[in-house]
Amino acid sequence: MMNVTRVKANYQQQKLPKYSGNPLVEALPSELTESELIELMRVLKPLPSFFDELSAIDAAECIKDLKLVYIPTVSSYQIYENVFTEIRKSYLNRNPLAADQRRLVNAASERLKARGKFNIEQPAEYVATAPSILVSGKAGIGKTVSIRRVLSTFPQVIEHTEYKSQVFNVKQIVWMSFDMQASRSRKALAHNFFNELVRVLDIEDGPKFKKTFIKEKDSVDQLFHAMQTASLVYNIGLIHIDEAQFVLNPSTNFKDAPTLPEIEALFNKMGVPIVISTTDDALSTFKINESETLTKATKLQTVRRLSSVAHIKVNQWRVDSPHFNELFSAYYQPSLFKGTDVYSDEFKLQLLVLCAGVTDAISALSSAFIRNYHALTKQGVNVNCLKLLKQVYEARMETWHAPLSNLRKGYRVLLSQDKSIKKAGASSTTGVDEFYDEAEAYTRKPQRKRTSAHHLKPASTVERIDEGDEVIDADSIVASYEKRDES
Repeated sequence: MMNVTRVKANYQQQKLPKYSGNPLVEALPSELTESELIELMRVLKPLPSFFDELSAIDAAECIKDLKLVYIPTVSSYQIYENVFTEIRKSYLNRNPLAADQRRLVNAASERLKARGKFNIEQPAEYVATAPSILVSGKAGIGKTVSIRRVLSTFPQVIEHTEYKSQVFNVKQIVWMSFDMQASRSRKALAHNFFNELVRVLDIEDGPKFKKTFIKEKDSVDQLFHAMQTASLVYNIGLIHIDEAQFVLNPSTNFKDAPTLPEIEALFNKMGVPIVISTTDDALSTFKINESETLTKATKLQTVRRLSSVAHIKVNQWRVDSPHFNELFSAYYQPSLFKGTDVYSDEFKLQLLVLCAGVTDAISALSSAFIRNYHALTKQGVNVNCLKLLKQVYEARMETWHAPLSNLRKGYRVLLSQDKSIKKAGASSTTGVDEFYDEAEAYTRKPQRKRTSAHHLKPASTVERIDEGDEVIDADSIVASYEKRDES
């Protein structure tokens, strides 16, 4: 859960005339350049210079801090640019000093009092539909972290008291972010929204505050009216809905789940832009063939609106990306691994292939590897890092193996045609024969004779990765390390 940043309004003159005289826009922070954003978002956690001397417990505590490492990528600025633009544009049509905005708030309040049916087609009054941003990528790739770190560059709550020498007591929630995954029903979605609203506004008596909008036995229609009213009353600039895959691919097990048109009606049609983040798999519902176009026109229209601004894809890490080298150095700090083969192309390639370029997997495997390496070196063991990495993978990533194996299919570990990297998986390296358990790296275990093929051995149907004249088969690289153990 992110900390809430609350600030007093500091109005700035706007270069574009259309934004002048709008306190909600003038109170926003100035836009950041790409280099400024990257510097602001980057998080490094250097290990102490005396790391080698630490006990296992102290070392483990330092290693856990590596989980906080964050290296922005190209997609980070793409997200920021679109978020900044859409928040500002949304406030252009919702100036609290304009008569139209006051009528909009009054109309929403009247619908809440009337306790009528929620109309997903169109609110009673005309509202310019706000656009949406779609962010997708593999599970664990870092979509949510990237979006929320971008949002954290904005204050979440701006408190206004006076504007141009006039009393102006207004709370402005610049953005809100909540998880759709826990919202298996429409009512759950509404309560998640209001729980987050209470947290963001730092309301001491949350239940009493919520009763000003909703009652315990309110219908779904009433809850939706309340969400619209609260969005306008607190001038919400943007909504981020995370883990939206089950909404994009409705299941018969969750018939009461909110639908895409309802999400759009709740926010977009009230002038509040949204960011939807989801897995790549969930987007399969949108991939229909030409013959289905006429019968699914409404669905296509909804999809087009939900990514009307941009569809930003967060990609798997690749070995020849400068951003990956920065991430790698943040974990495998040179002072700790000087004189080892950790900085070889072969080690980097093996790490990425084992983890299928997924951020969460890289973090988990790297942390376990460093912990093992620390324990072994303190025992005076001459560590073969390539071999140890695979051994740690076997012990630490057992539950990750099946999904990671699936992600390796079609994974482009390289972008360039670096043939020296291509050959990394084919070389032969000898090392110690003992296996080391991830949790007990210092305890040597006798090598067990295998009675069946190792689970890392690739199937014959694994998709090969074309890299110009050279070809890289991701799983075969993993298997090449397995063959070393058998030799």
